Amino acid sequence: MRSASVTKTAISRVIAAWKECGLKVGGMEITKDGTIRITAAVDDSAPVAQRNGPKQWPTR
Repeated sequence: MRSASVTKTAISRVIAAWKECGLKVGGMEITKDGTIRITAAVDDSAPVAQRNGPKQWPTR
């Protein structure tokens, strides 16, 4: 059986729809059956919690 052909137009539409939802494209995969999968980009700009010293364990 012949593999499905994916056109540049189809890929452009998928990426445009993804970005319209407010998501960033992290990666894309096109399978043999013509399925287009997009993964979201990992957001590294999330603030890291600041530690103010060693953990204080509760006293008994």
